[in-house]
Amino acid sequence: MGLVQLEGGASLAPYHGNLMIGVPLSIGSLDLSSNMLLAPVANYCDLAFRMIARSCGGVGVAYTDLLSPHGLLRGTAQSLDLARTNDADSPIGMQLYGCQTELLCEAALWAIDHGADTIDINMGCPVDKITKKDGGSKLLCDPEGTTRMAAALVETVSNASGGRIPVTAKVRLGWDDERLVAPSLARSLEQVGIAMVTVHGRTTEQRFRGQVRHTGIAEVVSAVDRIPVIGNGDVTTPEKAIEMLERTGCAGVMIGRGSFSAPWLLRDCWALQTTGGVPAEPTQEEKIALIRRYFELMLEFRTQRYAMAHVQRRISWFSKRLGPCKPLKEALRLAETPGDVHRALDEFLAGGLRFMPGRDPAEHRNGSALAGASA
Repeated sequence: MGLVQLEGGASLAPYHGNLMIGVPLSIGSLDLSSNMLLAPVANYCDLAFRMIARSCGGVGVAYTDLLSPHGLLRGTAQSLDLARTNDADSPIGMQLYGCQTELLCEAALWAIDHGADTIDINMGCPVDKITKKDGGSKLLCDPEGTTRMAAALVETVSNASGGRIPVTAKVRLGWDDERLVAPSLARSLEQVGIAMVTVHGRTTEQRFRGQVRHTGIAEVVSAVDRIPVIGNGDVTTPEKAIEMLERTGCAGVMIGRGSFSAPWLLRDCWALQTTGGVPAEPTQEEKIALIRRYFELMLEFRTQRYAMAHVQRRISWFSKRLGPCKPLKEALRLAETPGDVHRALDEFLAGGLRFMPGRDPAEHRNGSALAGASA
């Protein structure tokens, strides 16, 4: 199998039989087909995108967007859309956020009734509108209260599901470098029945700046006795997934932003773990087919307005893997109907919408290469 080569020429030890690499994950009684998890990312992990990522392979479990207990229990259209799932979207984790124990428990019961295979407590979102209401990563500032809340949620879910549905938590290392509570909190959460902890290797104060801290995740792995710890942050290639597993000892990897331009990334990460190789990148035709299918699923599951807005937003991510395509992005930005979207994709497949009018293709390629070298 050889060594896994990392950026800069470094290599990791042989990976078959080492740690938890290539071992499918189990979360309580829930057995997964891989150790790769598709993250809950606000505004990006809707049902349509989860279906696209699942179609590529390698997804052990995928998560909904952050779900508001208030919204679920009131039945607001937005919350119901965010929680939407179907039989093919399995196994599915529903992530709840907030700080009110009774409300979270009621929302967990709603999630059980609406198809959740696992329920996750958001203890890691750094966004102000969440933390200012004492949810998300603000929960890290009160470990004892957060543990009590988690214990109540575990008991509620266990009683309602007969122990079938595990409750998990997603955390950051701490609020800031003065309050790195993740190891002690994870240990406390395990003691009250939390079945898995995912750790984003940054503090709230860092947001998404700086490099993910593998040592911080490794400390959480060392702090727990039995439950799996999942590493999260900056995994954008299969090699970086291996690096995360090797350097932290975690049992699996959760990927969010890295999948936005490459929904097949989880497939590639799992393949490298289990076969020592990475499948060929999808062809341009296959990539356009994924974009088209994503758009069609959004039209099916949501509204035309939603689908148009999101395909225009997501093309900036997808285009990172399409080569020169600025005119395609512009055509989609100006599209007014689904027909306009399909015509633009058709024209791109036919060889058009690749270079701006009046610009030499060779100049464009050279400029792209220089831009990539300086990024």
